[in-house]
Amino acid sequence: MNRWTGAAAMLALATTLFGCGARDAVSAPTVAPSTITPNADGKDDVASITYRVNEAATVDIYLSDATGKRFALRRSEERTPSPVPYQLLFSGVSNGRLVPDGAYTWHLDATAQGRTQSFSGTLLIRDGQQAFPAIKDFTISSKVLSPNRDAIDDHVYVGMYLTARAKLSVFVEGPNGYHFDVPRREGNLLRPQTELEVLDPGRYEFDYDGGINSNAEPPPDGNYVLVAQSEDKIGQRSVVTAPISLVESGRPAAEITIQPLDGNGVSWSRTGSLVTMQLGDVMYFTASVQNVGTVPIRTAGPFVGADCYSMTDNWYTKGFRQEPGIFRVGLDYDSNPGADHPFRWGVGSLQNLTKVERDGNTLYYLPVGAQSVVQGCVRFDKVPVRNPFNLWAALIQEDVEVVNDHVTPVLIQLVTK
Repeated sequence: MNRWTGAAAMLALATTLFGCGARDAVSAPTVAPSTITPNADGKDDVASITYRVNEAATVDIYLSDATGKRFALRRSEERTPSPVPYQLLFSGVSNGRLVPDGAYTWHLDATAQGRTQSFSGTLLIRDGQQAFPAIKDFTISSKVLSPNRDAIDDHVYVGMYLTARAKLSVFVEGPNGYHFDVPRREGNLLRPQTELEVLDPGRYEFDYDGGINSNAEPPPDGNYVLVAQSEDKIGQRSVVTAPISLVESGRPAAEITIQPLDGNGVSWSRTGSLVTMQLGDVMYFTASVQNVGTVPIRTAGPFVGADCYSMTDNWYTKGFRQEPGIFRVGLDYDSNPGADHPFRWGVGSLQNLTKVERDGNTLYYLPVGAQSVVQGCVRFDKVPVRNPFNLWAALIQEDVEVVNDHVTPVLIQLVTK
């Protein structure tokens, strides 16, 4: 190779690496307007930061003040080539808060193939007087939730105080992309967060139940994060979080099964197309309840089937109260003038139920897959308004639903001597 050929080769290499035709990874950055007033009055509230990307690059955009303090707008964002310029709308907010009024230098650094380009210019921010929508006094009622409708730890109540007008949202995030928007409570009403409204400063409450009361399938047991977030009209944002754990999560399910002797859901002590009984006679029954769900079901007494109800009795006169989420077997009859299914029994006996001690109380559960026999009796010592009348059984989850209703009705006529 002669010296002229060698010199030409070196010139070609230098041109390729350093000049003559080499294209910048990022070009034509602009920031307009150069003065913004982020006060949401609709005039000069936002600066548009645009730039072209000619080859794949990592981009950082930030402001610096006179002291050198940085305010990040974008950190190490991967950008691919595009014929359309990239745009960032800056409303004066960095890391969720409005930056102070003042003169700033904007910076755009782009790194591609080990080479960094740096661009800068001036930006003035003034009249940015917007109160920060802080979330204060953030509380949760419990860190453990068991969304299974047994009325024990079925809800996590979330409370907070919002200091300035803003949109306010609460949601739960967890494994496998789980996301659930928690409704806001207004008195006895729950407002779904389908469209967030701007709320005034004040105290607010949200209610998370795993979605089970809105017929959503509750998420599996595990660890989750509850997030409360406010955002005002210029983009200021406050975020607070709390860890919660879900245990015994699942939809309870049970049913009255078929009796092996007669193929009915309920076996009555007297049968026929019309059962004639003397006033004061007793009707006995036997039924079986099986837990066909994925979580234990909670129940409560009475458990003594031989302690018969009279026509003026109900579960309350037997010393028990209606409890949300409790499963019981109940009997009802035509023209009953009182509470529905006034004659109720626990779904099993104390021998085949699981006992759980909690806060000084004993709770009773029928395990998953277990089946329990329920027996009871009613003494017909008063003639109802309608006679003859139908008597039937039901499986009830109190304050939730009647799971099985009008099971094996029997027609009864009461007669007096």
